[in-house]
Amino acid sequence: MKFKSLTIALLSCSVILGITACGNNANNAGPSGSANESAANGKITLKMWYWNGAISDSTIEAAKAKFPNVDLQAEKLPSGGDFLTKLKTTITGGGSGPDIVTMDSWISTMITYKEKFVNLYDQGARDIQPQYLDWKWQLGASSDDKYLIGLPIDVAPVVLYYRSDLFKEAGVASTPEEVKNQVKTWDDYFNLLKQVKDKTGSQSATVVDIFRSLIGQSSQTFFDQDGKYIGDQAHIKGAWDSSVKAYQAGLTFPFASDSEKNAAMNNGKISSFTGASWAVGDVIAAAPDTKGKWNIAYPPGGVGNQGGSFMGILKSTKYPKEAYEVVKFLVSPENLMVGYKEFGNYPSTPEIYATPEMANKNEFFGNQDLSTVFGDAAKDVKVAHTDTRDDMVFNELTKAIGSVDAQKKDSEKAWNEAQEQIKRQLSR
Repeated sequence: MKFKSLTIALLSCSVILGITACGNNANNAGPSGSANESAANGKITLKMWYWNGAISDSTIEAAKAKFPNVDLQAEKLPSGGDFLTKLKTTITGGGSGPDIVTMDSWISTMITYKEKFVNLYDQGARDIQPQYLDWKWQLGASSDDKYLIGLPIDVAPVVLYYRSDLFKEAGVASTPEEVKNQVKTWDDYFNLLKQVKDKTGSQSATVVDIFRSLIGQSSQTFFDQDGKYIGDQAHIKGAWDSSVKAYQAGLTFPFASDSEKNAAMNNGKISSFTGASWAVGDVIAAAPDTKGKWNIAYPPGGVGNQGGSFMGILKSTKYPKEAYEVVKFLVSPENLMVGYKEFGNYPSTPEIYATPEMANKNEFFGNQDLSTVFGDAAKDVKVAHTDTRDDMVFNELTKAIGSVDAQKKDSEKAWNEAQEQIKRQLSR
């Protein structure tokens, strides 16, 4: 099983029906002079960057059909850090970029460069804002909500994945409704885990995974609105202490590689974990011998979010209005539903959550309708203030708490050393 952050993205080219314009600037020209070819055909060219799984390819084809006067050149790039590096290099003047670009949950780091993006509010985005989850929408906006650099695509609410057969064997809450009603706090969850371990010998995920989930549920993380570091305060230390408590009680699976976790899930050594909506595919791939034995439930302690992407438009485009129409089409509720059905990206548009088309009864999960739980969780996500330095702090803390297990380091010593290292880096 992979405990990862979802990376999702899109790239697309388009224009409004009825427009005949020529585009042969360097930014829009393809490697073989496609802009000139498009001009000859009465089309404008829009270039788009995205990564596999960011958006449905069939939706991109639908955009091409809807906007026949647009030559939409969708280029699929590697996801993750390479995509982010390429985008940053482009917007800081180091390369030729697209008109339309997808961005992952790291969109907060792009707010610093907002002047390099088209302000989607100027294109009429406030008209469609009510269609989207407010917390998700605000992640793509400046702190004063006057500048919007991306429209939401998907979300990744964190829920509880668990082996219902092992929970039932242990005599604890085992249906999604029972778990939601009886396992409301992390202490509730730890008490349940102890009973499950005593009866079945199985555990939850690692101490790092629990720490990640606790941080994700917090209404505060590492920096306040003024940029002051608060990652050494009680809300973070409390998450650290709770994670260490679970580890010391023997409730967490030993610090391990993904392949070891996968094997543990398949042989029943890991019976539950908190994970994002995209982890459905990971469970199915990791534990094929456990088909029909899993369920998902509302998580203990509240809901965090791990991933989900956006689509924006670079300021260098010659066609901001046309590009906006294409983006608006691609991230419409109807098209986001297509992506959910094709590869599981949960839409950011709550108006469709209760529709019959969103039903997702999954045989691997005991024929449970997963959309019901994901929809409830998505509406309750807590989002903390973000800062471009968050990743550095989080990486130092997770490395340190991992050493408590992997290297048997004293937890207080590991905490203090991590804080010293973080503050050294912040002072540079």
